[in-house]
Amino acid sequence: MSTLLYYTALVFMISLVSNATPFFGAAYTVYASIVLMNLKPNAPVVILFIVVTALGAALAKNTMYLIGVALRRPMARSRNMIFLRGLLRLGFLWLIIIVLAVIPGIPLDDYIYVGTGAAGASLSRLNAYVFLGKLIKSSIEIPIELTLLNTIYNVTSTLGLSRLEFQLIFAIVFTALGVVLYKLDWWSMYNWLRRRISVLPDIN
Repeated sequence: MSTLLYYTALVFMISLVSNATPFFGAAYTVYASIVLMNLKPNAPVVILFIVVTALGAALAKNTMYLIGVALRRPMARSRNMIFLRGLLRLGFLWLIIIVLAVIPGIPLDDYIYVGTGAAGASLSRLNAYVFLGKLIKSSIEIPIELTLLNTIYNVTSTLGLSRLEFQLIFAIVFTALGVVLYKLDWWSMYNWLRRRISVLPDIN
């Protein structure tokens, strides 16, 4: 029981800290799945980790709400902020919040918190919708990632890698991937795609 409590607290802190980092969407569900490998979990434990990661991720976004007020002018120059404002002009704010909270690797929901924080939008309502989005995200990603990680580990164990070495390697790989995704210019990518798919709306 104490082991489960320790790992649950660890996963919550990982989700909280990684999501509190502005505009850097660390692969916290992967880290949670890596931790789960140590527990050989049953369904209730997996569900617990899904809820805990979603809660940590959603609570962390309060930081974005507060930072947004202070950084409104600097962030306004960001090309990705222009991209977000274009999305918001299309309406369906709460649906957009849920969808962006679910999308893996792309911390676009941070931009929503920057904008809504500056505008004084309802923080409680935003938290509720982001939690729903993160809950969907964790429910999809953690079971898949846990299955894939266990499968890959069983294959690579023939190379002599210990479970700890395997976990460290994958944690480093997915952290590096998060940095790469952060560096991408999503606004330019969307415009490039729109020039080839005419049905996509203009968000400039």
